[in-house]
Amino acid sequence: MGISEKAIVGKEEILELIPQRPPFVFVDSYYGEVEGVHHTGFTPDDSVLFAEDGKLHEQGLIEHIAQSAAASTGYSFRSKGEEVPVGFIGAIAGFELLKLPVTGVEIRTTIRFAGEFGGISLVEAQSSQSGELIAKTQLKIFLNIQQ
Repeated sequence: MGISEKAIVGKEEILELIPQRPPFVFVDSYYGEVEGVHHTGFTPDDSVLFAEDGKLHEQGLIEHIAQSAAASTGYSFRSKGEEVPVGFIGAIAGFELLKLPVTGVEIRTTIRFAGEFGGISLVEAQSSQSGELIAKTQLKIFLNIQQ
């Protein structure tokens, strides 16, 4: 069974899953999780921060990937009835940009939580546009969970 083409959390509800607020929102869809891989989307337009001349620049793509991890975490916590935690990026490793995404076309990102140690999660991410891989990276994320 694959991921639905229809988002299970859309633009209207995505702010419930992430701490960012407009104009700094770089994820607008959460499609769900299959076998440990979360799927998100974002359709940038030319008015978005870090977009210029019909392209979303690296900073915007990195922020989209980080917010995709946040939305995935937020969805997992919310579905368990728990408060959505705030996360902090500890490191970005191995960022590989293959192609800048164009505006007006959805970016699809997969997030896989590869491990956790001492409150720090290792996240592997890949972003595609129109079925073509455009970027991949790893993030180390610290969650600020109140106990």
